[in-house]
Amino acid sequence: MNQFYIIEIQQYNNGEFGHIVHFAFDENPTKARLKAEAKYHEVLAAAAVSELQSHSATLLTSDGRAIMNQCYKHVIEPTPEPEPEPEEETEPTGE
Repeated sequence: MNQFYIIEIQQYNNGEFGHIVHFAFDENPTKARLKAEAKYHEVLAAAAVSELQSHSATLLTSDGRAIMNQCYKHVIEPTPEPEPEPEEETEPTGE
């Protein structure tokens, strides 16, 4: 059995990080590698257009060697704070 790992790392807009571990395998070493590369590029396709601060993928062998890696960094525009609604003025009553 031949197995590869694809580590997906995401940096969220609050600055925290998360990760997802994908894997691909096959009895045939060439097919295993091609399946892993397909998943790697699938992750990067989503990362290219994501709305996260950074979104990356690394393709690893089962013994931990990095074969491929790439990271997309996106400029995130801050969400403008809503303007407070003006308070209604009340007229004093003549009591």
